[in-house]
Amino acid sequence: SLMALVASLHSGGVLSEDGVEAKRKNRLLEEVVVTAQKREENAQDVPVSVLALSGDMLEAMGVDDPSDLQAVTPGLTYGSATGFAIVYLRGVGSDAFLMADPSVATYIDGIYYPFASGLAQSFGKVERIEVLKGPQGTLFGRNTTGGAISITTETPSFDEMHGSVSYTYGHYEENGADFQKARANINIPFTSNLAATLAVFSDTAEQYMRFDEESIQQHSPDEIAKGYRFKIKASFADKFDLMLAAVGVEQSGFNTALAPNTGLSDLAVLLGAEQQARDYSVSVNAPINFDIDSEVYFAEFNAYLDALDIKLLVSDQYINNLGKTDFDGSNAPIAYFGAPVYSDVKTAELQLLSNENSWGAGWLQWVAGLYYIDSVAGVSAELALLGGETGQAGLFGLNVPIDDIIDLVPGLTEILGPVPLAGGLSLHLEGELATESSAAFAQTTFTFNEWSEMSLGARYQQESRHVLQSSFGLTNGDGSYTTAIDWASGGATPTTADSTNFSPKISFNFYPLDDTMVYVSAQKAYKSGTFNTFNINSDIDYAGPEDVTAYELGLKYTSSGGNLRVNTAIFETTVDDIQVQVVSLLAGGTVRLENAGSARIRGAEVDATIMLFPALLDDLILAFGGAYLDGVYTDYKDGTGFNESTGLYEEGQDFTGKPVVRTPEFSGTVALSKMFNTEAGPLELTVDGYYNSGYSYLAQGDPFKEAEYYLVNARISYLLEDIGLRFTLSGKNLADTIHAYSQFPNDFGRLEALAPPKSYSVSVAWEM
Repeated sequence: SLMALVASLHSGGVLSEDGVEAKRKNRLLEEVVVTAQKREENAQDVPVSVLALSGDMLEAMGVDDPSDLQAVTPGLTYGSATGFAIVYLRGVGSDAFLMADPSVATYIDGIYYPFASGLAQSFGKVERIEVLKGPQGTLFGRNTTGGAISITTETPSFDEMHGSVSYTYGHYEENGADFQKARANINIPFTSNLAATLAVFSDTAEQYMRFDEESIQQHSPDEIAKGYRFKIKASFADKFDLMLAAVGVEQSGFNTALAPNTGLSDLAVLLGAEQQARDYSVSVNAPINFDIDSEVYFAEFNAYLDALDIKLLVSDQYINNLGKTDFDGSNAPIAYFGAPVYSDVKTAELQLLSNENSWGAGWLQWVAGLYYIDSVAGVSAELALLGGETGQAGLFGLNVPIDDIIDLVPGLTEILGPVPLAGGLSLHLEGELATESSAAFAQTTFTFNEWSEMSLGARYQQESRHVLQSSFGLTNGDGSYTTAIDWASGGATPTTADSTNFSPKISFNFYPLDDTMVYVSAQKAYKSGTFNTFNINSDIDYAGPEDVTAYELGLKYTSSGGNLRVNTAIFETTVDDIQVQVVSLLAGGTVRLENAGSARIRGAEVDATIMLFPALLDDLILAFGGAYLDGVYTDYKDGTGFNESTGLYEEGQDFTGKPVVRTPEFSGTVALSKMFNTEAGPLELTVDGYYNSGYSYLAQGDPFKEAEYYLVNARISYLLEDIGLRFTLSGKNLADTIHAYSQFPNDFGRLEALAPPKSYSVSVAWEM
C-alpha cells in the first residue's frame, strides 16, 4: 500500500552489532581518513587546507575522471594538453607539461607522477583523493609550489576475497555520440600474509565533435582508453611488508588535439583560414590523432619497528605520447605539428616516521625523508608549414609568397639558405633534457598542551639539468631529416644548470574548543628552472626557477553530532620569477618558457557540509564551497604575447597588473542530496552545480579568455543492499553549457578544445 511504501522510505536501515537498528547515512557525510601528514588522520584534524574525498563520496558526487575534480574543488583549474594534465590551484600552476615541473604535483599511491596523463590516475578502485592546497615540499618527495593531488587506490587485503564490476553506457546529445565505461577489480588473499589486487578498465567513446564537409579529415576515431593495475603484497611477522605493483595504460583518439580556431589572427586570415564556430563542428587541414602508452612499476617496503616506522618507495616510469595536430586549427594548409613525446623517470623515496612507541610520543611527532629522481624527457617533432605535410601548397590561390611568410621568423631565411620553398616546408626539431635531483625533508610537530601545537618543517634540494639534444633541420622526402643546426653541441650558451634551495615552514595549531581547530602557517617553496630545448632560430636559453612564499590562516569546525562541517581559510601567495609558457612559431621555437617578474595571489575559500532539518527530515544534505582569488602580476614588464590587432608575436609588452592566468576570481560548487532508506536499500537523489567567473589563458588577456560559465549535474542512485547491486542514472552539463576544456593561443589565433556537451548515462555496479 501507499502507507507501507511511505513507511519503508523512512524506516530502512542496518542493524548495529547490538541489534539496534542504525540509520544508514548519506555518503556525503562520510568522515575521510587522509595521509596529508604521512600518517592516517581524520581530514578535519589536519592543519592543512585539504579537500578529502573517499571512494564512495567520489561516486556519490559523479567524479569518475580527474577533470571532474574542478567541479567539486573551487579554486582548482584542471585542463589538458593532448593527454597531459595542466593544473592550477589557488592561482599557482604551470602550462608546461614536459620540460618543466608541474606546480601542482600528482601522487598515485605515494609515487610522484611528473607527467601525469589522463586516465592513468583515475581507474581502479580508488580509496580516496586528497587535494592539498599550498606548497607541500616538507612532507612530499618532490617540491611543489601550488599543491598536490594525492590519489590512493586499493591496497591488497589479507582478510577476504572481494571485488566489484561496473558498466556505464552514456549518450552525448551532440552528434549522437555514445560512450561506454567498464571497470573490474578483485582482491585475492592467497594466505594470511600474501594477497593481490587486480584492477582493469576499458573505455570507448564516440566523438562529440564533428567534421564539416570542407575538412580534409572526415574519419572520427573513437576515444579509447584501457589499462590495468596489479599489486601483490606480502607481510612478514607483522613487522615488515613488501608490495610490488605494475600499471599499464593505453589511450588513443583526439583528446585535446582537436582544437578548432575560434578566433583567427590577421596572419591566419592572410593565409586563407576561415574562423570556426564554437559549436562542436570543426574543419581541419592536417591529420589529427594522439596515442599514449605508459608503464609504471613501483615497490613499497614498510618496517614497523619499536622506535620508528620506515617506508621505502621506488618507481620506474615510461611514457610515449604521439600527438598530431593542426597547429593553426583551420581548414587552410598553414601549419601541422606532430610530436612524439617520451620520458623515462626513476624515483626513490625513504621516509622515517615516529610512531606511538617513539621517544616523546606524547608530545612529539615527526617525519623525515630523502628523495631522488632521475629522468630523461624529450620530443622529436615535425613542423610542416604551408602544405609541407599535405602537399597542398599554394594557399588557395592567394598571392602570398611563401618566402615572405618565412621571413616572419627572424633569421630563418639565413638558416635555410637556398632551400626551395615552393612546395611548402617541413622542419624537424629535437629536444631532450636530463634531470637529476636529490632532496632531504623533515617536519616535526610539538604539542605544548591540549589546545596548542607548533610544527617546524624544512627541505633542502640539489638539482642538475642537462640538455642532451636541441637541434633543428629539414625533413627529407623519404622521412629522414638533415640537421641544419645542433644547438646542444654547437651553440654558445651553457647546456647544464645546477641549483640548490632551502625551503622552511612554520605553523601553529590551536584548539580553542573540542570541535574547532585554528591554524596559521608561513612557508617557502621552490620550483626548479629548466631549459628551452625547442629552438629554430635561437640558441638554447634557460628559464630560471620560481620562488614561492605562502601565508595561510585557516579554521576547521565539526559539530558534535557530525551534522555540520565547515572549513575556511584566507591566504596570500607570492611567486617570484614565475615561469610562463608561450606557444609561437615566430618566437624562435614552437614552445618556450620565460620568467615573469612576480605575481601575488590573495584569496579566501570555504567549504561546508550541512544536514538540513535533521529533526524533520532524514539525510537531506547541503554541501557547498566557494573560492575568491585576486591574482595579479605585480611585475611583468618584458612579457611576450600576441598583438591584439594583428595576432603577431610581440615582445617587450608590460603585463604588470594583469590577472594571473587560469585563475578565476570566483568559483563555487553547491550540491543538494537526499537519501531515502527503503527496505531493499538506500535511494539517493543528488543535484549539483558549478560556477566559474572566467579567466585568461595568457597574461595579455584578450582575446585568449574563458568567459564565465556554469554547469548543472544530477544523479539518482539505488542500492539493492542484500546483493550489493547499485543502479545509477546520471546527467552531466544539463544546461548544455559550451566551454573550453583547454585553450591553445598561438600565432594563428585562439584554438579551443571544447569540453563535453550535455550527456546522460546509466550504470550498473556490483560489489561482491
